[in-house]
Parts: sequence; structure tokens; C-alpha cells
Amino acid sequence: MKKSRSLGPAEVDHRKSLSLLRATLESTADGVLVVDNLGKITTYNQQFAEMWRLPPRVLSSGNDEDALNFVLDQLKDPEQFRKQVTELYSHPGLESFDTIEFSDGRIFERYSRPQLVEGQTIGRVWSFRDVTEHRRAEEQLRESEERFRLIAENVGDLVALVDTEGRRIYNSPSWRSVFTDDRIQPGTNSFKEIHPEDRERVKAIFRETVETGVGRRTEFRFLLPDGSLRHIESEGRVIRDAAGKVTKVVLVSRDISERKRAEQRERMEHAVTRVLAESETLAEAIPKIVQTICETLNWDCGARWSMDERKKAITCVETWTIPVKAFADFIAEVRQLTFQPTHRGLVRQVWMSGTPHWIPDVSRDESFQRAPLAARAGLHGAFAFPVLAGNVTLAVLEFFSREIRNPDPSLLQMVRVIGSQIGQFMARKQAEENLLYVATHDTLTGLPNRYMFNQRFAHALNNAQRYRKTMALLFLDLDRFKFINDTLGHPFGDRLLQEAAGRLRMCLRESDTIARFGGDEFVALIEDFSEPGDVVSVAQKILHALRWPFMLEGETCHLTASIGISLYPNDGADFSSLLKNADIATYRAKEQGKNNYLFYSGEMNDHLSARIAKETRLQGALERNEFILHYEPKVEINTGRITGMEALIRWQHPELGLLPPLEFIGHAEDSGLIVPIGAWVLRIGCAYNQTLQSRVATPLTVSVNLSARQFEDKHLLREIERALSESALKPNCLELEITESMVMKDTTSSKKILDGIKSMGIRLAIDDFGTGYSSLASIKRFPFDCIKIDRSFIKDIPQDPDDVAITQAIIAMAHSLRLKVIAEGVETQEQLDFLTEHGCHEFQGHFFRKPQAAEDFSKLLRDNAGAMGATPESAPGRLTPA
Repeated sequence: MKKSRSLGPAEVDHRKSLSLLRATLESTADGVLVVDNLGKITTYNQQFAEMWRLPPRVLSSGNDEDALNFVLDQLKDPEQFRKQVTELYSHPGLESFDTIEFSDGRIFERYSRPQLVEGQTIGRVWSFRDVTEHRRAEEQLRESEERFRLIAENVGDLVALVDTEGRRIYNSPSWRSVFTDDRIQPGTNSFKEIHPEDRERVKAIFRETVETGVGRRTEFRFLLPDGSLRHIESEGRVIRDAAGKVTKVVLVSRDISERKRAEQRERMEHAVTRVLAESETLAEAIPKIVQTICETLNWDCGARWSMDERKKAITCVETWTIPVKAFADFIAEVRQLTFQPTHRGLVRQVWMSGTPHWIPDVSRDESFQRAPLAARAGLHGAFAFPVLAGNVTLAVLEFFSREIRNPDPSLLQMVRVIGSQIGQFMARKQAEENLLYVATHDTLTGLPNRYMFNQRFAHALNNAQRYRKTMALLFLDLDRFKFINDTLGHPFGDRLLQEAAGRLRMCLRESDTIARFGGDEFVALIEDFSEPGDVVSVAQKILHALRWPFMLEGETCHLTASIGISLYPNDGADFSSLLKNADIATYRAKEQGKNNYLFYSGEMNDHLSARIAKETRLQGALERNEFILHYEPKVEINTGRITGMEALIRWQHPELGLLPPLEFIGHAEDSGLIVPIGAWVLRIGCAYNQTLQSRVATPLTVSVNLSARQFEDKHLLREIERALSESALKPNCLELEITESMVMKDTTSSKKILDGIKSMGIRLAIDDFGTGYSSLASIKRFPFDCIKIDRSFIKDIPQDPDDVAITQAIIAMAHSLRLKVIAEGVETQEQLDFLTEHGCHEFQGHFFRKPQAAEDFSKLLRDNAGAMGATPESAPGRLTPA
């Protein structure tokens, strides 16, 4: 047996190196082939043989050429491969790296470099790496990225790739529709453009997506550089690395601003429609609409502007704001503003054009005159639209936002419709309210009418019954209003009623009610008073308020009232009873001199019953010959001679005795009986005067009063002719007295009538002069012969300086117009002396004689022989009283 040779240290080290080299070759994933300069294979690893699919027989030959020939059929381009190998063998010092593609799709990376020993090339080392799967993965990734890019660049969505910190890696071109390139460069913070109010919420959702790998859709707002907003909907999808770690996030976002605006518009339209449907009045609806539009469209404050017809200016009437002090201060200042027709601003522009208008930023709009106010409040965007009924602008609604807001054409189109809806609602409600107002108020004075008063009385009565309270009903009738109305005309009377109603309203509390019941009658309801003295205070306040002169259309008018008061429950338990009794008290107040008040009492009913019976009896009094005439002498002041008499009617009532005109003439006027009664007076007066003419040296004139009804009667001239014809009285012995109110009611018609009377030779006198509203200048146009000064001016002279001045003026002016002056109601020597001194021509009155029956007046003429004071002691101016 051969003894093994022991190895020396060098050989052991060499073998170790070879073993290490072999282990290294076999452990690498690359295929390695080593050949010498002669093309002989010096070594290779098993990975090389397997990669190239070389059978052992080819490699065992050790000839590189055999191996090359075997693999050429596997390659896609064998000629190119051979050419590269030949090139390398011909240049031993070259290094080479290239890619080999196999017919079956495999791909190798080949690296070749010379094998050097002490600087000398002794062979070549070839290494091969199978990169087939890697290349396929790269291709798939490239294709995936290309598809991603194509999709991202051809969709409208905003696609962004960001890292886990939210820094941009890639942005689709669609981002340029929102931001400029400099704001979306790779590496920039993708959160900075988000509205500050939304930013932290979006960051939290992004962190959650990175941590869980699950994206969540969210909505937020972008704040653009110009201050405007975009509403965005976004969702993230994570990208993981080979280890499953999230490395990137794909953010797919879309601009939903238009959708948001559409949703807001729809909500606004529905909300406004609901408000209009549920609101009962304009005052309830309009503030809600302003608030609704602000809240649904995210405007911070709003206002309604309306035309103030009294100021002829556009004024702010309703406002709404979110609870921000700066906005509230802005709205408060706006409410103080009024825009005149010459104003050039947003509201005026919308009002005049009838179309909506939008200002993105009022601070940059030179035509917006409230810009400093808006700037202080931090407001920018504004728009306004008209509220239209047909083509008529009823109002303008105006809104402001703290943000710069670009025009929204769809919203502007929608508010045209909304404005028309609101306008139709306003027109309808105004019509309803006007109709309700007309149904419940007096159209002339604006006071409640009878219907509304009845409603309030029913409510007050219910409370009074429930809580055992008292109420007072005041029936108010204006004194002498008919006279004023007839004298100065109905338009003047209407203005007077309006002014009087205004004063009456001021005399009452808010809780009280005063209504116009028609004509010159008013009724007041007083609730919640402690004692009747409180009601007296109200009545006195009313009388005092009406007593002050009314200055209307250049005329000074004096007015008084008579008030009747009934109390619940003492004077009645229901409305009709209380009203009737208050009316009775009013009538009694008038009978007692007017311009006062009276509480109802039971005795007044007896008086009323007697009055009704009297009026009933009056109907047949003429046929029953119950009327008689008394005659009041007219005396010439300078001579004391009786020149004539005034015929005054009396009623010989079978039960009540002899009644003066005051007791029945009013009813005769109202019932129309005054016309036949007046004709009777005219005939009897003329006939009686004719019987007296033979007893006096100088003809006497009989004066007969014409009533307003008679004066307007179309048969008046015929009745006068009949009276003269039947009595055979000369026309110049008849004098007709006409009040100035009758003449002034219709001056054209009056002149025609008076000219007709005058043409018959009859004398004309204007009666009660000074109590109406005519002037001597107006009287001059009519053919009057004399003026009779009313007794109201005579009774207090010479003590009352005002009456003295008025009487002096009337006498002086009558003289200037060559008219005779007759004074009525002379009762004292002082009065007669005053009249004598100032040139009054004639007088009537108790100082000489009261009105006399026909027989007594005839006796007076005989006793006085046609004159008074025939003795020297009875000289003119010192007549002997009766």
C-alpha cells in the first residue's frame, strides 16, 4: 500500500483557495464560464450549464466552440451573438456588457471581461444573469405606468400621486384648470391649497388612509389665489412596495363646485317655495326668504330694499346676518341708508334694469359706493336680484359674502324665477291685505269700519263678561259738518274728516278702538278703565283736540263734536243696546248746545220716544192744518219804522202745544217734508202780506226763508210764481232769505237760480252771514239786495272784541258793495247803539218785539201807525223796547 504524500502548507493553501473559488462559483445566481486564450473551457459553474441548457457531453470536450455552436440555435439573433464573441476574442483586453435574447423569450444579461494574472491576459471570464422575470416586471410596470398616465391625462378628474407625507410626485394636466404650474410642482405640499376650515379634517383622513391602506371619500374646499372657492370631492388609493408597505397614494379628485351650486340652488328653491307656501303675510315671509337664501347658498348677510313712496327713495326694510359682529355692524349701517333716484349703485342698477347683477369683489368695483363699509366688515362678493310683478319692480334682495365669489350664471338665471315667484306672492298678499284692509277699514279715514269694530267689540265683550270688567261706548257726531260739507264742497269735507280722524286716533290708547260708522259719525270703544271719570277724560280730550282750528287748502275751519256715552253692563249687555243708547245720549248732547258730552240715562228713552212720536205726527201736520206763521218785525234803525217782517213757522201740536222750528225743521229737512211745508209758508206769507198792504202807507216786505231742499227743487220758480199769483202780492214786497252755505255749494247753479228769482222782481237776502265760508267778494257775483248778520255775532257786542271787529267789517264791506245790512237777534240798547253808530240799516230781535202771531202783528201795526217812537223822545237810535 502506497503511503499518501503529505501536503505542504502552500499546497494546502492552494487547495483551500480552489475550494473557496468553487464554492463561490456554485453559490452565485449567475452562470459563470471561464476560457483560456486558446478557447478552451477552464471552468464553469452548474448554474451556467443549466441556464444555457448544455448537456455534459458538450462541456466535457472543454472546447468553447462546441458550446457556442450548441447554443446558437436557441438565440433570436445567432449571427449577432457570434459576431460579438469573435470580436471579444480578437480583442482580449476588452470588457463587454450586453443583453442576449432567446427565441423562447428568455433574456440574459452578459458581462465579459479579461482574466488577468500579473497584468497578463490568460483568458476570459463570462458571467450570465437571467433577467427574464425582472424585465417582464419592468415592462409590466412601464405598461402600467403608461396606462396610468394615459388615463390620468385623458380624464377630467384631478389625479395626483403623492408620498405618504402628502408631497406631490405627479399631477395630471387637469390640475392646470385649478392651479398654475408653480403651485403644483412635484415636491410641493398638497394640503396648502385646502381651505383653512377644512385642512385639518382632510389631513386626518389622509393619515388614516396611509395607516390603514383604506381610502375614504371626502369633500372639502380649495381656496384659490383670487379668493374664490372650488368644492372638491376626493378619494385616495394606496400603492405598496414588495414588502406590503404603503409608499405612495393616488388621489383621484373631481371639481364638484357646479354640483354643489346646483344642490344649493335646489335647496334654496325648495326652501323659498316652502316659505311662500307656509307664510300668511309679507311681514312673515320676506325676512325668512332672505335668511333662507343666505343659509342655503352660504352668503353671510342679506337685505330687502323697497320703495318708500313718502320719501320717494329706496330704503332698506329687512335684513339678516350670521352672528358675526362685523357683519351685524355693516347691516346696521346699511339700514340707515336711503338711495335717491340719482343713486348709481348695485341696488339702483337692479331696480332700474329689472335684472340680477353680480359683483365678485365689491372692493374692486368703483361703482359700489358702500365699498368702505363692506371693506371694514371684511365682505367681498355681492349679488342682488329684483322682485318683480310683471314688469314692475317691487323690491330688491341683496346678499354679501366674506369670500370673493365669481358669477354663477345658473344661480342668476334661477333667481330670476325666484324673484318672479316672490313678486307674485307679494302682489297676491298685497292684494289680499288690501282687500282685507278695505273690508275692515274706512277707505277715507283709514279708521276701522263698522265690520271691524263689531269684531273687536265681540272680543272685548267676551273678556268683559269673563273677567267682570266694564266698557264704554262713545258715539261721536261732528257738529255742523253737513253745513261745512255743503258750503265748501265734498272734497274739502273729505279732507276735514281725514284730519279729524287723525286727531281722534291720537286721543285714544293703542288698546282702544275708534271707527268711522259713516258720514260724520264715529264710535269709540274704551276698555280697561277704573272709573267713569277716566271716560270723561277721554271725551274731554277729544272735544279739546277737535276745538283747535283746522287749516286746510288755505281755509281756516272750526269744528266741534257732540258725544254720547253708554257703559257696559249698566246701559246694555250687547252691542246694539249700547250703540243705541250712546246715540240717544249724542242726540241729547246736540239738543243741549253741542260741543259737549253726555252719559246715557233712562230718561233719555222717554225723550226719544216723544221725538219719534212727534216726527210721526209731523207726516200729516200740513194736511191737518197744524202749522201757523208768526212774524218778526224788521225795524229801520234811523226812523224806527217797521219796514217788513220775517215769516217764521210754528207747529200747533195737539198734545205738545206750540213748537218752534228747532223742534221739527231738522226732521222735515231729512224726510223731504220741508219742500211742501216751505211752499205753504211761501203762499201763506205772501197772502198775509197782501192783506197788510192796504193798512200801511209804505209797502211792507215779507221775508221767507228758503231751505236747502227747496233751493235745489226744480219746481222752485214755479212755486214762487204761484204764491205771488194767488196772493196778488207785488214781487218787490217779497224777500227770499238764502243761507250762504246754500249758495256756495254749487255757485254756477246758484247764480242761475238767483238770477231767475231776481228777474221776477223779488228781493234777495243772504241769511246768517258770517257763519259760513263765503266772502263779500264771492257774494258780489250774486244779485243780493241785503245781508243779514247772524245773531251769534250780535249777542256779545259790544263786550266781545272779536264779534265787534267782525260786525264792523261786515257792515263796512256791505256798504262798499251798496248792500242793505240787517242785524238779527238784537236784545239790548247797547247792541242797538253799536249798530246805529256803525251804520247798520235795520234790525230784528226781542229788544223790539218777539215774533208775533198774525193777529198780534196786525195790531202792532195799528198801534204803532206803521212806525215806532213817533214822539220826540223816541228819536232814531233810542227806540222804546217792548
